[in-house]
Amino acid sequence: MVKIIAKNKEKRFIGVAWPYVNGDLHIGHLAGYLLPADIFARYSRATGHDALMVSGSDCFGTPITIEADKREVSPKVIIKEYHTKDVYLFKNILNLSYDLYTKTATRNHIKVVQDIFIGLLKNGFIFIDTTKQYYSSKDNKFLPDRYVEGVCKNCDFLGARSDQCDHCGKVLEQGDLENPVSKLTGSPVELKDTQHYFIDWPKLQKNVETYVKKAGPSWKKWVYSETLGWLKQGIKPRAISRDLDWGVPLPIDRMPKNLIIKGAEHKRLYVWFDAVIGYLSASILWSKKTGGDWKKFWKDKSAKHYYFMGKDNLIFHTIFWPGQIMGYDDTLKLPDFLSINMFLNLNGKQFSKSRGVTIPIKDIVEKFGNDPVRFYLTLIMPETKDSSFNWNDFYEKNNEILVNNLGNFVHRVLSISFPLKKGLLENIEIRSEIQEMVVKSFKSSKTQLDRCEFKNFLDTILTLSSYGNQYLNEIRLWELKNGDQNIFKQNLTQLYVLILTLGFLMYPLMPDSASNVFKMLNIDGENKWPETAGEIDTINKLLGKIHFNRKPKVLFRKIDIPISTKSE
Repeated sequence: MVKIIAKNKEKRFIGVAWPYVNGDLHIGHLAGYLLPADIFARYSRATGHDALMVSGSDCFGTPITIEADKREVSPKVIIKEYHTKDVYLFKNILNLSYDLYTKTATRNHIKVVQDIFIGLLKNGFIFIDTTKQYYSSKDNKFLPDRYVEGVCKNCDFLGARSDQCDHCGKVLEQGDLENPVSKLTGSPVELKDTQHYFIDWPKLQKNVETYVKKAGPSWKKWVYSETLGWLKQGIKPRAISRDLDWGVPLPIDRMPKNLIIKGAEHKRLYVWFDAVIGYLSASILWSKKTGGDWKKFWKDKSAKHYYFMGKDNLIFHTIFWPGQIMGYDDTLKLPDFLSINMFLNLNGKQFSKSRGVTIPIKDIVEKFGNDPVRFYLTLIMPETKDSSFNWNDFYEKNNEILVNNLGNFVHRVLSISFPLKKGLLENIEIRSEIQEMVVKSFKSSKTQLDRCEFKNFLDTILTLSSYGNQYLNEIRLWELKNGDQNIFKQNLTQLYVLILTLGFLMYPLMPDSASNVFKMLNIDGENKWPETAGEIDTINKLLGKIHFNRKPKVLFRKIDIPISTKSE
């Protein structure tokens, strides 16, 4: 294997959104943040950067308690079931390259959250106030946000919860819902006074604005624009505690007595406050488990921080999380790049398990394979606008692009040159136009991936394979095989240069297929890209190692389109 020494090696922290463990994950989660993060992490490692990719299961908050209430079990039962499922899904089915996948229901996470609460309190960024909260006379208790639903005042969506509307994405305040009712009983609810802790966002606004104006121009335009819109409205104080018995407890034993509110023992820290802290707590846990140093990623200003999530988490990562960090410890790294995707729908409809609008990740990957799913979801990835999954389009794109373009190019070249002796392609000059195509493809890919432009990255791969198909057809390699062997070897070498390049580029996006390419050629190297300006030298060295005497296998297979979908 060619040894790669990276220039300007960076430490890259990769924070992936924490999924709620209240149900099976669908392909919207995969396209929204799981796949983008994994592509970026694999690319970062392949180019020599020291990457730390962490996340975990979001175990607190009302999505879990609602599911527990439905089944009449403890939230712990729900967490154990779905956290176990997700860990198996990520590791055994998707093969995501997490360095650590944990959960918020750990002593480590609870301690770090409480530390940050105490830090914000001591630094004067938390105050106590009496607020209105929905109260159900029938249930005889205050109701958390997800237990209350009604009509959104902004978009008239029926079914908005009291803290956020999933339809328009707007954050809502208590009292913003029209016709609010309890999800437990369907009975009307009313607003009553209750004491809570609030983050004093007006105190932090200027610092947050300075941060956003510095980091924001590198984000997607719509992300930056929407964030500026929130700041222009002014960040209002926001409650970080709630009347609930499931969540991170308030650290009462560490708080001044005069700052302990009535009923504090029955209140919990809000999930929006605690979940994002998981990025830091997971990094600390990674250190404890591996002996690594989390401070090299969080205290070194030269490190780069990348975050991946869906658009419903935008404000929590562009404003709230940076603000929490500033208020707690200004020596910690702030987010550098926020890769936020829009929503993936199913045939134009929002995913909803209750309405039967869903495709579980496990089901589609087990049926069609990991790489074909990764390919199609990248092809339609909702990077700047909502997109929609369509079965017929999935079948068509798999057969016409993945198989006929990319897969067939590799298979045709290997089949025509079978069997291939070691050293056959050694010491043959790589033509200038091929060199130019290779260097251009690597350069474009690095630029696109550094910007988290995954659709453009896939287009670069497909452009290269299309070029290879065109070259193959123009020289009519199958005819050259029976003619002058020097001419045959010279042209064959050019095609293998393209195949090796495709193998490298495919690795972050389709790792299994990239590995299969290199295995068929009997060389090792797909998980480390050549150094910039050293691409041709690296590929030249690998050419002399290529050999195989077994018939090549196809990389991708066509899908037999069900008769019921052919006319759709």
